Amino acid sequence: MAEALSKPDNRIPSLDGLRTVSIALVLIGHAFHVYGLGTTGNFGNLGVRVFFVISGFLITGLLVREIERTSTVNLLKFYFRRTLRIFPPYYFYLGVIGIAAALGLAAVPLASLVYSSAYLTDYVAPTGWLLGHTWSLAVEEQFYLILPGFLMLLGIRRAKALLIAIVMLAPIVRVLDFWMSGPDQIWVLKGFHANADALAIGCLLSLFRDRLHRLPAYRRFLGSRIVFLLLPVILLANLQGDHPLVFLGASLTLMNIAVALCIDWSVTNHSTVTGRFLNSPVMVRLGVMSYSIYLWQQPFLNPHDPGLLTSFPLNLIGIAVMSSVSYYFVEKYSLAWRQKLEARWFRPRNQGSGEPEPSPATA
Repeated sequence: MAEALSKPDNRIPSLDGLRTVSIALVLIGHAFHVYGLGTTGNFGNLGVRVFFVISGFLITGLLVREIERTSTVNLLKFYFRRTLRIFPPYYFYLGVIGIAAALGLAAVPLASLVYSSAYLTDYVAPTGWLLGHTWSLAVEEQFYLILPGFLMLLGIRRAKALLIAIVMLAPIVRVLDFWMSGPDQIWVLKGFHANADALAIGCLLSLFRDRLHRLPAYRRFLGSRIVFLLLPVILLANLQGDHPLVFLGASLTLMNIAVALCIDWSVTNHSTVTGRFLNSPVMVRLGVMSYSIYLWQQPFLNPHDPGLLTSFPLNLIGIAVMSSVSYYFVEKYSLAWRQKLEARWFRPRNQGSGEPEPSPATA
């Protein structure tokens, strides 16, 4: 049987550490742009994949546990919680960027701010670098809007079948989209439909995890060293960007599945040396702050603005300062208000499973 999924504080072990790994990959990928190495390693894309699979895994677990307990999902409460979790840090960032643009300090058209505010930038590319990372948050927000109703209307059994179909069809859709739309359209790689299998694989991991852990062969796999071969598989698949048909048709799905297996290994083996590292205080803290870090790394790792604030080490200092402001004075404040309002507006019998929180994907 699978180990207990949550720690005593109701946080799933290792996930915060994996978020730290993900945001580190994004920082490395964007730093390569700044220092003239371009897309070497394609690490930013890999960081996104990890976050998408984590989100599918985590949000599905929260919803399924509520459905099993109450036979439904309290949609009002679900969206209330997501709103106060996601919107305040996001619109704080957009507000600062908008003020900078109004003062002539940043070249950001009003249209791009509008598209970003409406979570449309996975289909409408924003102008410039400062909002270029919002596409993955658009994918996440669309996922949050769709999944609860998806599970409620279909039921768990039919949802499983449809999620499997999505994983099988997504590579075909991406390749056809590439042929019809060409390589320059943002939605070919960044659209919600192009990333649906990453989210679906995370959902399926949550839905099938207990059954998988009852299989002796799977338990032996998680307990063997062969699982570490997943890492070179992920890295090799991630390097196929110069071969778009291979990348869109096979590599992304292979990466997503391998990432899901790594996530399950990390959660299951949280008491190993690697697990203790992922659950160390520093890794957990950075993982908890990963949303704010993600939002604010973009201006300080801007390859199109070789100024003082994007030079080392001031860029790292800038990321640390602004992500801390975002986390401690916006994110934590909004979550504290959410807790107070939730206790006042929602009766205990309607309560969802609460923490742990899904963290929006980075790019």
